[in-house]
Amino acid sequence: MSQTMPRMDVATAMLVALDDRTAGACVSLLDDAGFRVIRVKHVAPALERMPVVMPHLVVVPTTLRKEEEEGLVDRCVAIGAEVLRLAPDVDARALAALVASAAHSALEKPR
Repeated sequence: MSQTMPRMDVATAMLVALDDRTAGACVSLLDDAGFRVIRVKHVAPALERMPVVMPHLVVVPTTLRKEEEEGLVDRCVAIGAEVLRLAPDVDARALAALVASAAHSALEKPR
């Protein structure tokens, strides 16, 4: 008889359409915070993967087109994920503070 394995609720972050510098810094910070990090280069595949991955935190650039951002935010609301929007020119100190705060908020959010 086969059994369904229980799903492990591992803290997960999804980085969507971030430039390499920002994504690299986010990966380091989130990995240190105990998150499993998934990087997706484009919005469309991220929208497809979100209901499967169920990330706690989704990090996106502020440079997304309005339609892309609306789709991502809608999907994040549906799965209960925290959204962090990062400007492309964010400095390292501000980035660390923003990511730490968002990671903490994401873990505190009931699912």
